[in-house]
Amino acid sequence: MGETSENANKRTQYPSSRFRFADGFVLVVFIAFAFLGLYLFQQDLMRTFDMRDIDPAGTLVVRDNIIQRRHEDRVLWDRIFVTSPVYPGDLIRAADLSFATIDIEENEISLNQNTLIRIQSISGDIGNFQVELQEGNISVASGENSAGIILNLHGSRVQAMSGSVLNISSGEEGISVQVSEGTVELIKEGKPREISQGMMVSMDTKGVERVIPAAVVRQPAPNARYLKSHEEPIIVNFLWNRINLSPDELLKLEIAGDMNFSHGYRVLENLDSAAQADFDAGSWHWKLTYDNRTLSSGQLAIVDSSGPALTSPAMNSVFRFWESLPQIRFQWEERRGASGYIIEISDTQDFDNVRITKNIKAASLIIADLGPGAWHWRVKPVFSSNYPGDASYSPVSSFKIEKSDSSSAPAIEVPEPAIAIKPDPVTVIRSGAIRIPGPLSSSSNARTAAGGGSTQYTVQSGDTLGRIANRFYGDPLTWEKIAAANNITNPDLIYPGQVFNIPPL
Repeated sequence: MGETSENANKRTQYPSSRFRFADGFVLVVFIAFAFLGLYLFQQDLMRTFDMRDIDPAGTLVVRDNIIQRRHEDRVLWDRIFVTSPVYPGDLIRAADLSFATIDIEENEISLNQNTLIRIQSISGDIGNFQVELQEGNISVASGENSAGIILNLHGSRVQAMSGSVLNISSGEEGISVQVSEGTVELIKEGKPREISQGMMVSMDTKGVERVIPAAVVRQPAPNARYLKSHEEPIIVNFLWNRINLSPDELLKLEIAGDMNFSHGYRVLENLDSAAQADFDAGSWHWKLTYDNRTLSSGQLAIVDSSGPALTSPAMNSVFRFWESLPQIRFQWEERRGASGYIIEISDTQDFDNVRITKNIKAASLIIADLGPGAWHWRVKPVFSSNYPGDASYSPVSSFKIEKSDSSSAPAIEVPEPAIAIKPDPVTVIRSGAIRIPGPLSSSSNARTAAGGGSTQYTVQSGDTLGRIANRFYGDPLTWEKIAAANNITNPDLIYPGQVFNIPPL
Protein backbone atom coordinates (compact mmCIF):
# COMPACT_ATOMS: atom_id res chain seq x y z
CA MET A 1 0.00 0.00 0.00
CA GLY A 2 2.91 2.39 0.78
CA GLU A 3 4.48 1.87 -2.67
CA THR A 4 1.19 2.38 -4.43
CA SER A 5 0.59 5.63 -2.61
CA GLU A 6 4.12 6.88 -3.44
CA ASN A 7 3.69 6.06 -7.14
CA ALA A 8 0.36 7.85 -7.17
CA ASN A 9 1.94 10.96 -5.69
CA LYS A 10 4.64 10.90 -8.36
CA ARG A 11 2.05 10.60 -11.10
CA THR A 12 0.07 13.57 -9.78
CA GLN A 13 3.21 15.69 -9.43
CA TYR A 14 4.56 14.99 -12.92
CA PRO A 15 1.75 16.67 -14.94
CA SER A 16 1.95 19.65 -12.58
CA SER A 17 5.68 19.98 -13.35
CA ARG A 18 5.02 19.84 -17.11
CA PHE A 19 2.30 22.50 -16.82
CA ARG A 20 4.62 24.90 -14.99
CA PHE A 21 7.27 24.51 -17.71
CA ALA A 22 4.75 25.27 -20.53
CA ASP A 23 3.38 28.21 -18.57
CA GLY A 24 6.88 29.61 -18.15
CA PHE A 25 7.59 29.19 -21.86
CA VAL A 26 4.43 31.11 -22.79
CA LEU A 27 5.39 33.84 -20.31
CA VAL A 28 8.84 34.19 -21.88
CA VAL A 29 7.32 34.44 -25.37
CA PHE A 30 4.83 37.03 -24.17
CA ILE A 31 7.58 39.13 -22.56
CA ALA A 32 9.66 38.89 -25.75
CA PHE A 33 6.76 40.18 -27.87
CA ALA A 34 6.11 42.93 -25.33
CA PHE A 35 9.74 44.08 -25.54
CA LEU A 36 9.57 43.89 -29.35
CA GLY A 37 6.44 46.04 -29.36
CA LEU A 38 8.05 48.56 -27.02
CA TYR A 39 11.15 48.63 -29.20
CA LEU A 40 9.12 49.28 -32.36
CA PHE A 41 7.12 51.97 -30.56
CA GLN A 42 10.36 53.59 -29.33
CA GLN A 43 11.78 53.56 -32.86
CA ASP A 44 8.63 55.16 -34.27
CA LEU A 45 8.59 57.72 -31.45
CA MET A 46 12.22 58.66 -31.98
CA ARG A 47 11.61 58.92 -35.72
CA THR A 48 8.71 61.26 -34.98
CA PHE A 49 10.98 63.46 -32.88
CA ASP A 50 13.65 63.40 -35.60
CA MET A 51 11.11 64.43 -38.26
CA ARG A 52 10.44 67.68 -36.42
CA ASP A 53 13.73 68.90 -37.90
CA ILE A 54 12.80 67.82 -41.46
CA ASP A 55 10.90 70.11 -43.80
CA PRO A 56 7.67 68.42 -44.94
CA ALA A 57 7.12 67.68 -48.61
CA GLY A 58 3.47 68.72 -48.53
CA THR A 59 0.17 68.61 -46.68
CA LEU A 60 -2.88 66.36 -46.77
CA VAL A 61 -5.74 68.70 -47.75
CA VAL A 62 -8.66 66.33 -48.46
CA ARG A 63 -9.45 62.98 -46.86
CA ASP A 64 -12.29 60.46 -47.05
CA ASN A 65 -12.23 57.31 -44.90
CA ILE A 66 -8.95 55.48 -44.22
CA ILE A 67 -5.66 57.06 -45.31
CA GLN A 68 -2.46 55.58 -43.83
CA ARG A 69 1.18 56.61 -43.81
CA ARG A 70 4.41 54.70 -43.09
CA HIS A 71 7.90 56.11 -43.36
CA GLU A 72 10.45 54.04 -45.24
CA ASP A 73 12.40 53.09 -42.08
CA ARG A 74 9.33 52.42 -39.96
CA VAL A 75 7.39 49.22 -39.36
CA LEU A 76 3.99 50.47 -38.26
CA TRP A 77 1.32 52.21 -40.33
CA ASP A 78 -0.55 55.17 -38.82
CA ARG A 79 -3.60 57.09 -39.96
CA ILE A 80 -3.17 60.64 -41.20
CA PHE A 81 -5.75 63.37 -41.23
CA VAL A 82 -6.50 66.67 -42.94
CA THR A 83 -3.73 69.31 -42.54
CA SER A 84 -1.22 66.58 -41.55
CA PRO A 85 2.25 67.11 -43.08
CA VAL A 86 3.77 64.43 -45.32
CA TYR A 87 7.51 63.88 -45.53
CA PRO A 88 10.10 62.60 -48.01
CA GLY A 89 10.23 58.82 -47.74
CA ASP A 90 6.58 58.48 -46.74
CA LEU A 91 4.55 55.59 -48.10
CA ILE A 92 0.90 56.70 -48.32
CA ARG A 93 -2.00 54.45 -49.16
CA ALA A 94 -5.72 54.94 -49.61
CA ALA A 95 -7.73 51.92 -48.48
CA ASP A 96 -10.86 50.50 -50.07
CA LEU A 97 -13.58 53.15 -50.55
CA SER A 98 -11.10 55.88 -49.55
CA PHE A 99 -9.76 59.03 -51.19
CA ALA A 100 -7.17 61.72 -50.43
CA THR A 101 -5.56 64.81 -51.96
CA ILE A 102 -2.04 65.94 -51.06
CA ASP A 103 -0.58 69.35 -51.91
CA ILE A 104 3.12 69.10 -52.82
CA GLU A 105 4.70 72.39 -53.92
CA GLU A 106 1.39 73.61 -55.44
CA ASN A 107 0.81 70.27 -57.18
CA GLU A 108 -2.38 68.44 -56.18
CA ILE A 109 -1.84 64.67 -55.99
CA SER A 110 -5.19 62.88 -55.61
CA LEU A 111 -5.20 59.22 -54.55
CA ASN A 112 -8.18 57.07 -55.43
CA GLN A 113 -9.11 53.92 -53.51
CA ASN A 114 -6.61 51.05 -53.21
CA THR A 115 -3.68 53.26 -54.20
CA LEU A 116 -0.11 53.26 -52.83
CA ILE A 117 2.46 55.99 -53.49
CA ARG A 118 5.89 56.93 -52.17
CA ILE A 119 7.17 60.51 -51.87
CA GLN A 120 10.89 60.93 -52.57
CA SER A 121 13.31 63.86 -52.56
CA ILE A 122 15.13 64.76 -55.78
CA SER A 123 17.26 67.60 -57.03
CA GLY A 124 16.51 69.13 -60.40
CA ASP A 125 14.60 71.71 -62.35
CA ILE A 126 11.22 69.93 -62.05
CA GLY A 127 10.46 70.52 -58.37
CA ASN A 128 12.14 69.05 -55.32
CA PHE A 129 10.11 65.85 -55.01
CA GLN A 130 8.89 62.95 -57.10
CA VAL A 131 5.93 60.66 -56.52
CA GLU A 132 6.29 56.96 -57.20
CA LEU A 133 3.01 55.23 -58.06
CA GLN A 134 3.36 51.63 -56.90
CA GLU A 135 -0.24 50.60 -57.52
CA GLY A 136 -3.65 52.13 -58.05
CA ASN A 137 -4.80 55.36 -59.63
CA ILE A 138 -3.79 59.00 -59.07
CA SER A 139 -4.72 62.34 -60.60
CA VAL A 140 -2.28 65.23 -60.78
CA ALA A 141 -3.11 68.92 -61.19
CA SER A 142 0.01 71.06 -61.41
CA GLY A 143 -0.60 74.66 -60.41
CA GLU A 144 0.18 77.61 -62.66
CA ASN A 145 2.86 78.83 -60.24
CA SER A 146 4.41 75.43 -59.55
CA ALA A 147 7.63 74.09 -61.03
CA GLY A 148 5.84 70.85 -61.91
CA ILE A 149 6.48 67.41 -60.50
CA ILE A 150 8.03 64.09 -61.60
CA LEU A 151 6.05 60.85 -61.42
CA ASN A 152 7.82 57.46 -61.36
CA LEU A 153 5.91 54.58 -62.99
CA HIS A 154 7.87 51.33 -62.65
CA GLY A 155 10.93 52.69 -64.40
CA SER A 156 9.19 55.13 -66.74
CA ARG A 157 8.99 58.79 -65.72
CA VAL A 158 6.34 61.40 -66.39
CA GLN A 159 7.26 65.07 -66.09
CA ALA A 160 4.12 67.09 -65.34
CA MET A 161 4.76 70.77 -66.06
CA SER A 162 2.85 73.71 -64.56
CA GLY A 163 -0.75 73.97 -65.71
CA SER A 164 -1.06 70.29 -66.66
CA VAL A 165 -3.79 67.92 -65.46
CA LEU A 166 -3.43 64.17 -65.92
CA ASN A 167 -4.66 60.82 -64.68
CA ILE A 168 -2.33 57.85 -64.18
CA SER A 169 -3.16 54.22 -63.35
CA SER A 170 -0.94 51.26 -62.57
CA GLY A 171 -2.10 47.68 -62.18
CA GLU A 172 -1.72 44.08 -63.29
CA GLU A 173 -2.38 45.00 -66.94
CA GLY A 174 0.25 47.77 -67.00
CA ILE A 175 0.13 51.56 -66.86
CA SER A 176 -1.82 54.30 -68.62
CA VAL A 177 -1.36 58.07 -68.78
CA GLN A 178 -4.23 60.35 -69.81
CA VAL A 179 -3.70 64.12 -70.20
CA SER A 180 -6.72 66.38 -69.64
CA GLU A 181 -4.93 69.73 -69.79
CA GLY A 182 -1.52 71.00 -70.83
CA THR A 183 1.39 68.86 -71.96
CA VAL A 184 3.49 66.25 -70.16
CA GLU A 185 6.62 64.36 -71.10
CA LEU A 186 6.90 60.59 -70.85
CA ILE A 187 10.50 59.36 -70.52
CA LYS A 188 11.06 55.66 -71.16
CA GLU A 189 14.59 54.20 -71.34
CA GLY A 190 15.96 57.73 -71.57
CA LYS A 191 13.83 58.64 -74.61
CA PRO A 192 11.35 61.52 -74.08
CA ARG A 193 7.90 61.58 -75.67
CA GLU A 194 5.38 64.41 -75.51
CA ILE A 195 1.74 63.72 -74.59
CA SER A 196 -0.54 66.67 -75.23
CA GLN A 197 -4.08 67.51 -74.08
CA GLY A 198 -6.69 64.90 -74.94
CA MET A 199 -4.16 62.13 -75.62
CA MET A 200 -3.23 58.95 -73.77
CA VAL A 201 -0.51 56.30 -73.69
CA SER A 202 -1.06 52.76 -72.40
CA MET A 203 1.68 50.15 -71.88
CA ASP A 204 1.66 46.58 -70.60
CA THR A 205 3.85 45.36 -67.74
CA LYS A 206 6.79 44.88 -70.15
CA GLY A 207 6.57 48.44 -71.44
CA VAL A 208 5.01 47.53 -74.80
CA GLU A 209 2.45 50.10 -75.92
CA ARG A 210 -1.13 48.85 -76.16
CA VAL A 211 -3.89 49.98 -78.51
CA ILE A 212 -7.07 50.00 -76.44
CA PRO A 213 -10.32 51.98 -76.54
CA ALA A 214 -10.33 54.95 -74.18
CA ALA A 215 -12.02 58.24 -73.38
CA VAL A 216 -9.73 61.05 -72.22
CA VAL A 217 -11.95 63.39 -70.23
CA ARG A 218 -11.00 67.05 -70.62
CA GLN A 219 -13.82 68.35 -68.45
CA PRO A 220 -14.41 68.05 -65.53
CA ALA A 221 -11.02 67.42 -63.92
CA PRO A 222 -10.64 63.91 -62.46
CA ASN A 223 -11.28 65.18 -58.91
CA ALA A 224 -13.08 68.46 -59.52
CA ARG A 225 -14.62 70.53 -56.73
CA TYR A 226 -17.33 73.17 -57.09
CA LEU A 227 -18.95 75.62 -54.69
CA LYS A 228 -22.76 75.86 -54.69
CA SER A 229 -24.12 78.93 -52.91
CA HIS A 230 -27.71 78.75 -54.21
CA GLU A 231 -30.56 76.25 -54.09
CA GLU A 232 -30.47 75.45 -57.80
CA PRO A 233 -28.25 72.52 -58.85
CA ILE A 234 -24.83 72.98 -60.40
CA ILE A 235 -24.62 72.19 -64.12
CA VAL A 236 -21.49 70.20 -65.00
CA ASN A 237 -20.46 69.70 -68.62
CA PHE A 238 -18.62 66.49 -69.51
CA LEU A 239 -16.32 66.63 -72.55
CA TRP A 240 -13.96 63.88 -73.69
CA ASN A 241 -11.79 62.73 -76.57
CA ARG A 242 -12.57 59.34 -78.07
CA ILE A 243 -9.49 57.10 -78.48
CA ASN A 244 -9.58 53.95 -80.67
CA LEU A 245 -13.37 54.04 -80.88
CA SER A 246 -15.42 53.91 -84.07
CA PRO A 247 -18.21 56.51 -84.61
CA ASP A 248 -20.97 53.97 -83.96
CA GLU A 249 -19.52 52.88 -80.60
CA LEU A 250 -21.50 55.05 -78.18
CA LEU A 251 -20.65 55.44 -74.50
CA LYS A 252 -22.51 55.42 -71.21
CA LEU A 253 -22.01 57.89 -68.34
CA GLU A 254 -22.77 56.45 -64.92
CA ILE A 255 -23.02 58.64 -61.81
CA ALA A 256 -23.53 57.66 -58.17
CA GLY A 257 -22.99 58.88 -54.65
CA ASP A 258 -20.60 56.07 -53.72
CA MET A 259 -17.65 54.23 -55.22
CA ASN A 260 -19.66 51.04 -55.64
CA PHE A 261 -22.27 52.84 -57.76
CA SER A 262 -25.12 51.58 -55.62
CA HIS A 263 -26.42 54.78 -53.96
CA GLY A 264 -28.15 57.49 -55.98
CA TYR A 265 -27.26 55.69 -59.22
CA ARG A 266 -28.05 57.51 -62.49
CA VAL A 267 -27.06 56.84 -66.09
CA LEU A 268 -26.93 58.60 -69.47
CA GLU A 269 -26.61 56.37 -72.53
CA ASN A 270 -25.84 56.64 -76.26
CA LEU A 271 -23.23 59.39 -75.82
CA ASP A 272 -20.69 60.51 -78.37
CA SER A 273 -18.19 62.94 -76.82
CA ALA A 274 -20.21 65.17 -74.50
CA ALA A 275 -22.89 65.10 -71.79
CA GLN A 276 -24.43 67.39 -69.21
CA ALA A 277 -25.70 66.70 -65.69
CA ASP A 278 -27.15 68.74 -62.83
CA PHE A 279 -25.79 68.05 -59.34
CA ASP A 280 -26.88 68.99 -55.84
CA ALA A 281 -24.41 69.20 -52.96
CA GLY A 282 -22.52 66.02 -52.15
CA SER A 283 -19.67 63.78 -53.24
CA TRP A 284 -20.27 62.09 -56.57
CA HIS A 285 -18.45 59.43 -58.58
CA TRP A 286 -18.67 59.04 -62.35
CA LYS A 287 -17.37 56.68 -65.00
CA LEU A 288 -17.54 56.45 -68.77
CA THR A 289 -18.08 52.90 -69.96
CA TYR A 290 -18.33 51.00 -73.22
CA ASP A 291 -19.43 47.39 -73.39
CA ASN A 292 -19.15 47.07 -69.57
CA ARG A 293 -15.55 48.30 -69.66
CA THR A 294 -14.59 51.47 -67.79
CA LEU A 295 -12.76 53.86 -70.12
CA SER A 296 -12.39 56.76 -67.69
CA SER A 297 -13.54 57.59 -64.17
CA GLY A 298 -13.35 60.35 -61.62
CA GLN A 299 -14.89 62.03 -58.64
CA LEU A 300 -16.38 65.47 -58.13
CA ALA A 301 -17.55 67.26 -55.03
CA ILE A 302 -20.33 69.83 -54.96
CA VAL A 303 -19.70 71.76 -51.75
CA ASP A 304 -22.50 73.69 -50.07
CA SER A 305 -21.06 77.21 -49.79
CA SER A 306 -24.30 78.92 -48.80
CA GLY A 307 -24.45 80.78 -45.51
CA PRO A 308 -24.58 78.34 -42.58
CA ALA A 309 -27.52 78.11 -40.21
CA LEU A 310 -27.00 80.43 -37.23
CA THR A 311 -27.70 78.60 -33.98
CA SER A 312 -26.69 80.97 -31.17
CA PRO A 313 -27.79 83.51 -30.12
CA ALA A 314 -31.28 82.58 -31.23
CA MET A 315 -33.23 85.02 -33.36
CA ASN A 316 -34.73 87.91 -31.33
CA SER A 317 -33.03 86.87 -28.09
CA VAL A 318 -32.69 89.53 -25.38
CA PHE A 319 -29.58 89.67 -23.16
CA ARG A 320 -29.86 91.71 -19.97
CA PHE A 321 -27.03 92.82 -17.73
CA TRP A 322 -26.87 94.70 -14.49
CA GLU A 323 -23.22 95.74 -14.07
CA SER A 324 -20.89 94.00 -16.56
CA LEU A 325 -21.55 93.57 -20.27
CA PRO A 326 -22.62 90.01 -21.12
CA GLN A 327 -20.44 87.55 -22.98
CA ILE A 328 -22.25 86.62 -26.21
CA ARG A 329 -21.40 83.25 -27.71
CA PHE A 330 -21.93 83.21 -31.48
CA GLN A 331 -22.27 79.73 -32.95
CA TRP A 332 -23.25 78.33 -36.34
CA GLU A 333 -23.23 75.08 -38.26
CA GLU A 334 -20.00 73.97 -39.89
CA ARG A 335 -19.63 73.85 -43.65
CA ARG A 336 -17.72 70.85 -44.94
CA GLY A 337 -14.52 71.86 -46.73
CA ALA A 338 -14.51 75.40 -45.32
CA SER A 339 -11.10 76.65 -44.19
CA GLY A 340 -12.69 79.33 -42.02
CA TYR A 341 -15.56 81.76 -41.62
CA ILE A 342 -16.16 85.51 -41.79
CA ILE A 343 -18.54 86.88 -39.17
CA GLU A 344 -19.94 90.40 -39.42
CA ILE A 345 -21.79 92.22 -36.64
CA SER A 346 -23.63 95.46 -37.34
CA ASP A 347 -25.96 97.86 -35.58
CA THR A 348 -27.97 98.23 -38.82
CA GLN A 349 -29.91 95.47 -40.52
CA ASP A 350 -28.57 96.38 -43.99
CA PHE A 351 -24.96 96.18 -42.69
CA ASP A 352 -24.14 99.72 -43.80
CA ASN A 353 -22.32 100.17 -40.50
CA VAL A 354 -20.39 96.95 -39.75
CA ARG A 355 -18.95 97.25 -36.26
CA ILE A 356 -17.07 93.95 -36.06
CA THR A 357 -15.58 91.77 -38.81
CA LYS A 358 -13.55 88.68 -37.90
CA ASN A 359 -12.05 85.87 -39.98
CA ILE A 360 -11.79 82.75 -37.81
CA LYS A 361 -11.31 79.02 -38.30
CA ALA A 362 -13.77 77.71 -35.72
CA ALA A 363 -17.55 77.71 -36.05
CA SER A 364 -18.02 79.75 -32.88
CA LEU A 365 -16.84 83.00 -31.30
CA ILE A 366 -17.28 84.74 -27.92
CA ILE A 367 -17.53 88.54 -27.81
CA ALA A 368 -17.81 90.46 -24.54
CA ASP A 369 -17.67 94.13 -25.57
CA LEU A 370 -21.01 94.68 -27.32
CA GLY A 371 -22.97 97.44 -25.65
CA PRO A 372 -26.74 97.95 -25.27
CA GLY A 373 -28.80 98.09 -28.44
CA ALA A 374 -30.13 95.99 -31.31
CA TRP A 375 -27.46 93.92 -33.07
CA HIS A 376 -27.48 92.03 -36.35
CA TRP A 377 -25.02 89.36 -37.45
CA ARG A 378 -24.27 87.04 -40.36
CA VAL A 379 -21.63 84.46 -41.33
CA LYS A 380 -19.99 83.45 -44.62
CA PRO A 381 -17.85 80.31 -45.08
CA VAL A 382 -14.38 80.71 -46.60
CA PHE A 383 -12.87 78.12 -48.96
CA SER A 384 -9.40 77.69 -50.41
CA SER A 385 -8.61 78.62 -54.00
CA ASN A 386 -8.92 74.91 -54.87
CA TYR A 387 -12.70 75.39 -54.85
CA PRO A 388 -13.91 77.47 -57.80
CA GLY A 389 -17.11 79.39 -57.24
CA ASP A 390 -18.52 81.80 -54.65
CA ALA A 391 -19.73 81.57 -51.08
CA SER A 392 -22.63 83.54 -49.67
CA TYR A 393 -23.59 85.04 -46.32
CA SER A 394 -26.17 83.43 -44.07
CA PRO A 395 -29.54 85.08 -43.50
CA VAL A 396 -29.25 87.85 -40.93
CA SER A 397 -30.08 87.07 -37.31
CA SER A 398 -30.77 89.71 -34.66
CA PHE A 399 -30.70 90.06 -30.88
CA LYS A 400 -30.79 92.81 -28.25
CA ILE A 401 -28.65 93.77 -25.28
CA GLU A 402 -30.41 95.70 -22.53
CA LYS A 403 -29.18 97.20 -19.29
CA SER A 404 -31.38 96.19 -16.38
CA ASP A 405 -32.13 98.19 -13.24
CA SER A 406 -32.64 95.03 -11.22
CA SER A 407 -30.24 92.14 -10.61
CA SER A 408 -33.23 89.78 -10.29
CA ALA A 409 -34.40 90.33 -13.88
CA PRO A 410 -34.01 87.35 -16.21
CA ALA A 411 -30.59 87.46 -17.89
CA ILE A 412 -31.68 85.97 -21.22
CA GLU A 413 -34.99 85.72 -23.04
CA VAL A 414 -34.99 83.20 -25.89
CA PRO A 415 -38.11 82.86 -28.08
CA GLU A 416 -39.36 79.46 -29.16
CA PRO A 417 -37.83 78.61 -32.56
CA ALA A 418 -40.05 77.89 -35.53
CA ILE A 419 -39.43 74.54 -37.23
CA ALA A 420 -39.94 74.30 -40.96
CA ILE A 421 -40.33 70.94 -42.66
CA LYS A 422 -39.56 70.79 -46.36
CA PRO A 423 -40.70 68.04 -48.73
CA ASP A 424 -38.29 65.34 -49.85
CA PRO A 425 -36.24 66.15 -52.95
CA VAL A 426 -37.52 64.80 -56.24
CA THR A 427 -35.36 63.47 -59.02
CA VAL A 428 -36.00 65.32 -62.29
CA ILE A 429 -34.99 63.77 -65.61
CA ARG A 430 -34.42 66.20 -68.48
CA SER A 431 -33.59 65.74 -72.12
CA GLY A 432 -29.82 65.38 -72.47
CA ALA A 433 -29.18 65.89 -68.75
CA ILE A 434 -29.80 64.31 -65.38
CA ARG A 435 -30.55 65.81 -61.99
CA ILE A 436 -28.75 64.26 -59.05
CA PRO A 437 -30.55 65.11 -55.79
CA GLY A 438 -28.44 65.82 -52.73
CA PRO A 439 -29.27 65.48 -49.05
CA LEU A 440 -31.75 67.76 -47.34
CA SER A 441 -30.49 70.77 -45.43
CA SER A 442 -29.85 70.40 -41.72
CA SER A 443 -33.07 72.25 -40.90
CA SER A 444 -35.25 69.84 -42.82
CA ASN A 445 -33.59 66.44 -42.90
CA ALA A 446 -35.04 65.10 -39.63
CA ARG A 447 -38.64 64.10 -39.13
CA THR A 448 -40.61 61.90 -36.75
CA ALA A 449 -41.34 58.44 -38.12
CA ALA A 450 -44.93 57.26 -38.44
CA GLY A 451 -46.23 56.08 -35.12
CA GLY A 452 -43.87 58.28 -33.08
CA GLY A 453 -40.88 57.06 -31.08
CA SER A 454 -37.88 57.07 -33.40
CA THR A 455 -36.95 59.92 -35.75
CA GLN A 456 -35.88 59.59 -39.36
CA TYR A 457 -32.74 61.47 -40.40
CA THR A 458 -31.32 61.88 -43.91
CA VAL A 459 -27.50 61.79 -43.95
CA GLN A 460 -25.82 64.94 -45.27
CA SER A 461 -22.46 65.35 -46.93
CA GLY A 462 -19.85 65.61 -44.18
CA ASP A 463 -21.91 63.71 -41.57
CA THR A 464 -20.37 61.08 -39.30
CA LEU A 465 -22.19 58.86 -36.82
CA GLY A 466 -20.56 60.83 -34.02
CA ARG A 467 -21.87 64.14 -35.36
CA ILE A 468 -25.37 62.71 -35.81
CA ALA A 469 -25.31 61.29 -32.27
CA ASN A 470 -24.17 64.62 -30.88
CA ARG A 471 -26.95 66.42 -32.77
CA PHE A 472 -29.72 64.19 -31.36
CA TYR A 473 -28.31 63.01 -28.02
CA GLY A 474 -25.77 65.70 -27.15
CA ASP A 475 -23.01 63.07 -26.90
CA PRO A 476 -20.97 61.83 -29.90
CA LEU A 477 -20.01 58.67 -27.98
CA THR A 478 -23.59 57.39 -28.26
CA TRP A 479 -23.18 56.70 -32.01
CA GLU A 480 -23.28 52.95 -31.36
CA LYS A 481 -26.99 53.24 -30.52
CA ILE A 482 -27.68 54.64 -34.01
CA ALA A 483 -25.40 52.05 -35.63
CA ALA A 484 -27.23 49.19 -33.88
CA ALA A 485 -30.66 50.55 -34.83
CA ASN A 486 -29.69 50.68 -38.51
CA ASN A 487 -27.51 47.52 -38.79
CA ILE A 488 -24.37 49.55 -39.57
CA THR A 489 -21.31 47.30 -39.36
CA ASN A 490 -18.71 49.84 -40.51
CA PRO A 491 -19.21 53.31 -38.94
CA ASP A 492 -16.76 54.86 -41.45
CA LEU A 493 -19.01 53.97 -44.41
CA ILE A 494 -22.14 56.11 -44.44
CA TYR A 495 -23.34 57.97 -47.51
CA PRO A 496 -25.26 61.18 -48.24
CA GLY A 497 -28.90 60.36 -48.87
CA GLN A 498 -29.11 57.39 -46.48
CA VAL A 499 -32.10 57.54 -44.12
CA PHE A 500 -31.42 56.46 -40.51
CA ASN A 501 -33.89 55.70 -37.75
CA ILE A 502 -32.82 57.62 -34.64
CA PRO A 503 -34.23 55.79 -31.59
CA PRO A 504 -35.01 57.61 -28.35
CA LEU A 505 -32.05 57.83 -25.98
